[in-house]
Amino acid sequence: MSFRKCAVLRRIVVVLVISLASVSPTLARELLTFEGSVQVSVRARSQVDFWKPEGSVTDSGPKPEGRAVRLRGETGGGFAVNATTIAADWRQIESIGLWLHRSADEAKEHPTVELVLRLSEEDQKGSFWRRIEVSHVGWQKLVLPLEWFVWSDGRMPRWEKVKFVGVQLRDPGVVTLDTVWAEPSAQPRDEFAATESLVKLAFPRLDPSSIRTLETRDVQLVTNAKSLELERLATHLGTVAKRLHRELPFLKEPSRGALLFVFQERAEYQRFAPRIARQLNSRLEPPEAGGYTLQGISSSWWDEKQGSLRPVYTHEFVHGYLSRTLPLSTTGDWLQEGLAAHIQLEFHPQENLSQLVGEGLKSSSNPLAELCSGRPINTSRYWQAATLWRMFLSEPRYQSKLKELVERLASANSTDLGPHLEPLWETDFDKLTADWRAFCEQRYRQ
Repeated sequence: MSFRKCAVLRRIVVVLVISLASVSPTLARELLTFEGSVQVSVRARSQVDFWKPEGSVTDSGPKPEGRAVRLRGETGGGFAVNATTIAADWRQIESIGLWLHRSADEAKEHPTVELVLRLSEEDQKGSFWRRIEVSHVGWQKLVLPLEWFVWSDGRMPRWEKVKFVGVQLRDPGVVTLDTVWAEPSAQPRDEFAATESLVKLAFPRLDPSSIRTLETRDVQLVTNAKSLELERLATHLGTVAKRLHRELPFLKEPSRGALLFVFQERAEYQRFAPRIARQLNSRLEPPEAGGYTLQGISSSWWDEKQGSLRPVYTHEFVHGYLSRTLPLSTTGDWLQEGLAAHIQLEFHPQENLSQLVGEGLKSSSNPLAELCSGRPINTSRYWQAATLWRMFLSEPRYQSKLKELVERLASANSTDLGPHLEPLWETDFDKLTADWRAFCEQRYRQ
């Protein structure tokens, strides 16, 4: 699952000049003020000017002083500042703060303005972003924890690669910004929300003594399910991780194992992902599937009939593990769902799989171009994505190019397979479909 980001904006139309404050060792470090001489990239359908808003500020911390930058534009407008000279290590920053201002006249004209604060890599494709709803008058201070920023789609964004701080409008309006600062983290961070924060989010009213955890090199297990055999499940998922590395030897080793929550009750599980979404300032309906992974956080619930090795635990673990070992975000596309379904079937064989594949091949609605477009796929097509991956992993011709495929998908910032068929395998979707159908007919004979 992923959140949709704002539409891609047109390139720079004007360049203005501002300044970045020097980094000091104080607790709240100013990163960006609007005095001096650093370039700002202003996007289409918007304009930027400098002025000094009136109004006092009573909050503690860095103050908006001197000039501020006023953004005026239509939906999709915005600006970005190259943050290279800030010399900030984003892995050492816990929160980013900023001041926002609106006059009474601006608020009357646009009562609510939604914008996005985006922290982007150098090519501005991979990014972390946060939705902000502005409806106040006067000055407002915002402090936003970096662990609750949303990953962009496509390749996995990395904090050490962030080079730009940008603002994009999701509604027409006028917003004034000043004095962006950083609040340091007590310990180094990565791209994943802290497990300790997530445990509190998962079990807000539960006695801590009823929560069990087990962490190995490959997995972090958290549960309140009384009958779940933690060691048995951890051993199994360790075997799954080894299988993934054997199938895809170019996977990197994760700095910490994939995180999997197993709840005692289905209702607890269904409340968890929407809570995470609210922390990300987004909205999500309670999941209906047996398992769910959001930004590398996997979850399911206890089913007495299926026990400690429930197939969906394997499936969601694969999603969480790949989010830590592949340079691609978890978006529910053919790559992620196909690999997870393939591995699930390897460890939990499905008796009617040959029948399912045979019936699917008879259908006229199974074009691979649509399946592999990079968009999320329906569960009814998991069999197709799984068998395509089985072919990729079984046939030397395809298997030998998988590392390069992943690198190309990350570089393109999309898992759309189409542009890479000719360069990698000198083929197209028609020929790929013919190979896949022949593979399935041979492998799944009834």
